Amino acid sequence: MYMRLVVKYTIGEKVKYISHLDFMRLVQRALRRAEIPVAYSKGFNPHPKLSFASALAVGTLSDGEYLDIILDREMDPKTLCHRMNEKLPEGIRFVEAVAIDEKAPSLMSLIERGEYLIKISGVKSRKIDAVSLIENFLKQTEIVTIKKTKKGDRQVNIRPMIHKIDIIDQHQDGITIKALVSTGSKANLRPEQLIEALLDFANISYNPELLVQIHRLDLYLFQDGKLVTPVDME
Repeated sequence: MYMRLVVKYTIGEKVKYISHLDFMRLVQRALRRAEIPVAYSKGFNPHPKLSFASALAVGTLSDGEYLDIILDREMDPKTLCHRMNEKLPEGIRFVEAVAIDEKAPSLMSLIERGEYLIKISGVKSRKIDAVSLIENFLKQTEIVTIKKTKKGDRQVNIRPMIHKIDIIDQHQDGITIKALVSTGSKANLRPEQLIEALLDFANISYNPELLVQIHRLDLYLFQDGKLVTPVDME
């Protein structure tokens, strides 16, 4: 009897610079040490049946990351989180796990939105009218940026991928915003692209004093026309 779980976990300061590949290895090692009954694929090179909803950029904190995992027998979700937290390093915490239909689509294919808290500091030479800046920025019908690919640079209109920007704070040397953007396999806007476009619109260039902090708050999918987190889907 297989059991499929969606696990929500957080990424803190002490582990935010771990690469996605190293993080995957770290989680697999913790699963073995915690004696979690993970199911494995068949064949000559069996691997654990787990996947991640969306890779997190190196240096980014997160309150809402998700892991899709299949077990080869039933296990209490709370017990899984407890055992994993005993083996994981400080900075990574499994906060919730829920059982889902084994035949449900992959998390990677379901995720459509990401919500970020972005703090931009070090803009001491300019006084920013944050309200006007965001309003005028969002009034644009096109926001074209350059996306680097293996085949070269290409222009991309990111405006359709920006769904909401709220001003959280305007401090002495910058602003803090909360942004809801497209995230996932259908469309994906990296917060770094959004920041670059916003600074360019404000005629602010990157400089050594500029400090940008990115914190992913959560990931969302659409269900019955509403945004829900993976652990809240039915």
